[in-house]
Amino acid sequence: MNKIIVFNEEAFGGRTAEFKNDVHNLEEKGFNNAISSMKVIGAPWVAYYGKNFTGKQRVFEEGEYATLEDKGRFSSLRMITDDLGNPEITLFEHVNYQGRKVTLQKETNLHSINFSDVASSHKVKGGVWVLYEHINRQGAQHVCFPGEEIPSYLPLSFNDVTSHVRPLLPKP
Repeated sequence: MNKIIVFNEEAFGGRTAEFKNDVHNLEEKGFNNAISSMKVIGAPWVAYYGKNFTGKQRVFEEGEYATLEDKGRFSSLRMITDDLGNPEITLFEHVNYQGRKVTLQKETNLHSINFSDVASSHKVKGGVWVLYEHINRQGAQHVCFPGEEIPSYLPLSFNDVTSHVRPLLPKP
C-alpha cells in the first residue's frame, strides 16, 4: 500500500488527510500551504511549492516526518511510481547538453569528481534522481524522472548549483 498521510500541525497533530494518488491542487483538499508533518508509507512522494507539480520541490521517502523544514509551503503532491532500477543520469556543464559531461549510476558528491556547481542540463536514462544544492543531501532539491531531458536549468533556478546527486533506490 502506497500512501501519504498529512497533518496541519507538527508531531502528527491537528487536521489530517490521506492520499493514495497524486494531488494537483492541495487547496481543493483544504491543505494548501498547511502541511506541517507527514507519514509516507511505501513509494516516495514529491511535495511541490506550486500547484500542478511546479515550483520548489522536496522528496520524501518512506518514514515519519514529525517536523518539516519547509512546513506550510506545499501546494501539490506526486507519488513516485516510476521504475527505480538501473539508475543512470548524464549531467552536462552547459545548457543544451554542451561542455564537459559526467554519467552517474550511484550517489555522488560532485565535489569529489570536480563537477560541483557547474551542471546546467541533464538527461536521465533510468531511475529517479534527486539533485541537491549542497553536499550531503542538503539545500534545495530537484527531482528528475526517467526519460527526462532538461536542456537548461535556468528556468528552474538551478543552474550551476548542483553539488550532490543520488538515485532513489527500490525497496529490497
